[in-house]
Formats: sequence, C-alpha cells, structure tokens
Amino acid sequence: MKNQIYLIDKADGITSFDVVREVRKTTGIRRVGHAGTLDPFATGLLIVATGSYTRLADYFHRYGKTYLATFRLGVTTDTDDMTGAVLKETAVDGIRETDILGGLERFKGTIVQKPPAISAKQVNGKRLYKMNRNGVKLEAKAVEVVVHDIRNIRVDIPFVTLEVECGTGTYIRSIARDLGEFLGVGAAVKTLCRTGIGPYKLADSCPVEQLSPIPHHLILPEIESFSLDVSSIDALVSGRSLLLRGVFLEDGQLIRVFNDYFETLCALCRVTLNGSAGSRIQPEKVFRI
Repeated sequence: MKNQIYLIDKADGITSFDVVREVRKTTGIRRVGHAGTLDPFATGLLIVATGSYTRLADYFHRYGKTYLATFRLGVTTDTDDMTGAVLKETAVDGIRETDILGGLERFKGTIVQKPPAISAKQVNGKRLYKMNRNGVKLEAKAVEVVVHDIRNIRVDIPFVTLEVECGTGTYIRSIARDLGEFLGVGAAVKTLCRTGIGPYKLADSCPVEQLSPIPHHLILPEIESFSLDVSSIDALVSGRSLLLRGVFLEDGQLIRVFNDYFETLCALCRVTLNGSAGSRIQPEKVFRI
C-alpha cells in the first residue's frame, strides 16, 4: 500500500531528506515527505509519510515536540551547536548551578526567540542554511514560540542536560544560545534527540533500514473516527457530502473516515450541518487507495 506513515529513528550525521531518499529507495514510492526537519547532528523521531498521506504533514506539524538535549557552556559557535565554527570561548568558573536553573526559568512559557542563522527557517522563500552557508548573511526575525516545560535538568559544568517540551517552531539551539548569553559565557548544543511528537514516542520508532508503518488507526488518534461502507467512501472520495444518519457531532468537527475494520484511513471530513436526521460531513482531504 502506497499510503503509509512511518515513525523513523533518525541517526546522526544524515539529513532529514536523506531519510526521505532512503524511504523512496526502499519502498519504490516517489511521493515521500517528512513532517518536521531534524538537524544533521540531531537524532530521534522523524515522521515520514508516503503516497497521498504526505498531505497530512500540516496536521503532524501542529503537534508539540519533546527533546532531550545537552548544552555546553562557555562556547559560542556560528550554528549554535558544536558542529559549527567556534567564534568565542569563555571560562565558566564563576557559573553556579543556581544561575543555570534560574536562567532556564526565563525560557518557559510564551517566549520570543530568534532562529539560528543556520536553520531550515525560511526568509523571503529561501532556507537560512542555504543562504548563510553561501556567504550571504541573513537573519530571521524573532518569533513567538511556546515552551511548555523544561525538566529533568542535570548540571555537570560545563554541560547541562535537560528535557524540553515545546510547541511547533521552537529551536532548542536558540534556547542554548540565549541561555549562554544570559549567563554571559555563551552556550551551544552538544547533543539533541527528539523523543516525542504529539502522541508518538521515540520508543515506537524504527530505523530507516527496517521500515515498518504504523497501523492506520494510530494516524491522528485524537480525531474521532468512523468506519463506513464502500459506497459511502466512494461518495466522499468523489468529493460529495454524506449524511451520517443517527450520528450527531459538533458543527465544524473534524473526523477520520476508515474502511471496514478501521484498516485504512480513507478521508478526513468536516461536519458542515447538523439536523434531526444526523450530521452531514464534507470531505476535507481524501486519500485514494
């Protein structure tokens, strides 16, 4: 089946597109995409979609993420991680654990951060890493992001290991850089692993060399689901609305539509009208098998 979702455990030293390329090679499917770039040095969970399920990327992007990171204090680099060129080194003898813990509190909640100069962030339609690695100095505007929690902090100066739970668009490298600036000694990310994306955990992932798709009923599991007969699914795939008789849902509610036994996700539909007979749904995204 062409339409699949894979939870990949990305190794370090390869790009997210390298993973996409390997999935294409293994499956023979040309239409492959990922939902959220991981830096080459970073490891961990990468969601990869094939076939028409690539159209689900926006839904996966909205999920919060969890990362496990180690920062190194006392160093400033051009990439805000330890793979970049070192711009400055500073002694950290005067830094105390209480200073670090107090500094990290500043990065919880809704914060404003500037993306790293070498990142997948787009400015004027171009990726920063492509522009700045070609000698063009371009900075992204500071943006508002949400950091839900910073926990499990372990300090072994000059290293700080921590877990960050954050909203989409948050750069852990920016948190490291800004913490270093707050402490006055600089900081960069030494290691970074994405351990969770929404309901999906790194423990449930597979290496790209051992591809195994997730069951379809686990795709966007927070969205209510219905199993419909073939004729009803054919109508939705053709773009027609459908009345779910005896089913009463909220106006505007999004639902997942499956075939028999919830084996295949066939469509995402929106409730457009409620009446005495039931709820009428309109296909929002359909996936041809």
